[in-house]
Amino acid sequence: MRPCSPMRPWRPIRSWNCILVNKMVCVAVFLLVTMNCAGCSGSRSSEVKTDAYDHVIGVSMINMVEPWLYNLAQVMTDMADHDANVNLILLDAANNSQKQAEDISSLMNNGIDLLIMASDGSDTVDAIQHEVYEKIPVIAVGIQPHSDDYTTLIQADDLKIGQIAGEYILEHFYHLGDKVVVMQGVQNSPISLKRLEGFKSCAADKIPERDISYYEGEWMKDRAELRLKDYLVSKGKPDIIFAFNDDMAFGCYTACRQLRVSQIPQIIGVDGLEGGGETAGRQLLDKGILQATIKSPDFGALAYDTALKILDGQETDRQMSVVPQLIDQVQADPD
Repeated sequence: MRPCSPMRPWRPIRSWNCILVNKMVCVAVFLLVTMNCAGCSGSRSSEVKTDAYDHVIGVSMINMVEPWLYNLAQVMTDMADHDANVNLILLDAANNSQKQAEDISSLMNNGIDLLIMASDGSDTVDAIQHEVYEKIPVIAVGIQPHSDDYTTLIQADDLKIGQIAGEYILEHFYHLGDKVVVMQGVQNSPISLKRLEGFKSCAADKIPERDISYYEGEWMKDRAELRLKDYLVSKGKPDIIFAFNDDMAFGCYTACRQLRVSQIPQIIGVDGLEGGGETAGRQLLDKGILQATIKSPDFGALAYDTALKILDGQETDRQMSVVPQLIDQVQADPD
């Protein structure tokens, strides 16, 4: 049988607005390539990879709504765009863990050499992750998997992030009797739970529990805005807000402005990203909206560089912890 002519390999889409606005279009393009390859004789791997690339890296994202995940995907894609030897295939599961398992299976069927995955901590992907790890290297980013089926784990020190925020609040803002709002992420999120544990370890015996209110903003600006409006209507103005990401911090600020709070609370966020729109932490600092944000170094560059080292046969650490750093308005504008 005469083999089909090689197809031009699928490349990650450069327009991130397109990915966020119409994810289904991006997935449809990928599936179309997959079905076309399936109709040719020979392996799918050869059709996707071709001789033009030394490595094909698959990236499976649980979502790209959370700013740190969006940044992770953007940085890796930009780096691959400038690397003629690497083809990066990225799939967004749109917060559906079952779809993420299917995405990982699709990536394997298309002959990837290494998998980078960012999951939500559910056990839905455990089985497929085990199958993948038996065949190729796996880099887990963000949340530690339930098993040891990974080559390298890259995550932030989320316990430390909560501790840093608690210490900063106590040192710079808190006075006995102040009201504190803690805006958490998604319910039962391992990242959110660790940040909460770190904060509580500092606040214990220093801030009365009756003066702390906990809400779940689900990592999103709009949800955090609604939750804080509930607080403002029922309890009045808080003195301090600790939001577990800068998106939610900006949502809290927006709620205060819309309900015409006379004095905006002291607001601390997490992520400290530069660029990326109105909710980027460094921009919020520059505008005086945040008093501080806790920054983690770039996950995307670390994950991409680690992947290349593994594929080139170099030794890498099995676990990498990204050390957080607090940046306040003084540090953001030293002049």
